[in-house]
Parts: sequence; structure tokens; C-alpha cells
Amino acid sequence: MNNSYQEYINFANKLADEATITSMQYFRTSLDIDNKSDESPVTIADKNTELKLRSMIEKQYPDHGILGEEFDSINPSAEFIWVIDPIDGTRSYIAGHKDFGNLISLTQNKKPIIGIINCPAHKERWIGVKSQNSTINKQNTQTSNVTKIENAYLFTSGLYFDEPHLRKAVDKITNTVRYYRYGGDCYMYGMLASGLIDIVIEDTLKVHDYMALVNVIEGAGGKITDKYGNQITTDSQGSVVASANEKLHSELISLINEQI
Repeated sequence: MNNSYQEYINFANKLADEATITSMQYFRTSLDIDNKSDESPVTIADKNTELKLRSMIEKQYPDHGILGEEFDSINPSAEFIWVIDPIDGTRSYIAGHKDFGNLISLTQNKKPIIGIINCPAHKERWIGVKSQNSTINKQNTQTSNVTKIENAYLFTSGLYFDEPHLRKAVDKITNTVRYYRYGGDCYMYGMLASGLIDIVIEDTLKVHDYMALVNVIEGAGGKITDKYGNQITTDSQGSVVASANEKLHSELISLINEQI
């Protein structure tokens, strides 16, 4: 572990603490809902959570960049950039479903070095740091030892696969795995890091949707890439394949790219 990260880890946890307070303040209350240009919903909880985190970052690290979901980027060419999804799973949040979360990550030269999946309604927080074991609520966490697709439990959004070859591959994987379920927001990646499920596949994600996931999954022993097997960076194009280990992941990537 790079000891210089500890300061950033401590600060990231403070951000997650504040995200918990703000997002839970509005949870299961009557909310006004607006639709953004892509028809995704946004609430005062999304906006106020992000504004709070942005204010903290700008005060503590004025030379760092910020990339968030709800507002324009700040210092996008900075070496260190905080990537924020104030409420991942806004539809779940609006419905009062607990699987929403706050995603917070720090990148250095476009690559993730710290990631937090904070699920306040579940009172669970996964923390991942480059080259360090991932934790849930300060206890080490580990992915499963499932290495074959036919023995795996798959979670997937199931709806947003733009490319026909990926959609066909996911259909094939869904028909092969032992169990599958649609939906789960960021909580499903925490479940993967905790060894409860074995595969997550999504597409059409934005950088704030996936950047916090990388260090959590890798630090728990899992593997996470795009659909071609390339590492995830701020330049990635939106597909995510996450799995319990390298062997299972290789099988998945091979099957997905057979379809091309």
C-alpha cells in the first residue's frame, strides 16, 4: 500500500459519512422528481448530496478535480480527480428501496486508487484501495471461489445493452448460470465483493457509475474490466464485467467476444 493514500482514505470516509447523512435525510420522504435530458430521474437528495461533497473537496483539495453526475466537472485535467455519484440507483431511492448507494472514488492520472460503495440504508460500506485488501465495515472481504459460469450467481441490469453481440452474450450467460437476478444498483457490486454472488454485467454506464467499483472488486480478489477485458479508466466506454476471480472472468470475456 502507498502510505500517502491514507490521508485520502480518511477524507473519502468523511465524504461517505456526509453522503449518508444527506441522502438518508430525504429517504422515504415525499420528493419532487425531475427528469434529466436522458430521461433519468433526479431529486433534491441527488443534488444536495453532491453539492455537499463538492464543497468539502474544494475546501480540502482546491487543486484536485471533481467529476460528478449532477453538475459540471471542475479541473478535469488535474492529476487527482474525485468521481462522485451522489445517489446511485435514484429509481430505487425514489421507491424507498434500500439498494441505492453513494459512490465515491479518487483517481490519479485517470486510474482509480480509492473507491467507496456506501449503502447507508443497509448500513454497509465497502472500501477499496489500490494494492490493499478491500473491507466492509472495517472487516476484510473476499469474493467467492466459483470459477465456472454454470455454477455462478449473476446479477445484471438486463435492460441496457446497446450492442447486439453483448446482448446475445448476456442472454447466453443468463441461460447458463445457476441463478440470476435483474437489478441491484451498486449494492450488487458490494455483494460480489462479499462473495454472495459471482458475476455482474452492465452496459451504458457513465464514469461516475463505475469508477468507485474497481478498487473494491479488485481488492476483494475479483476482476473487473470492460466487455473486451480492458482495464477500467475514466476513458472507458460504459460496459462493465465484474466477477469473482481471474479464471471465471477469462471464461466470461471469451464467451462475450465469441459473439463479435
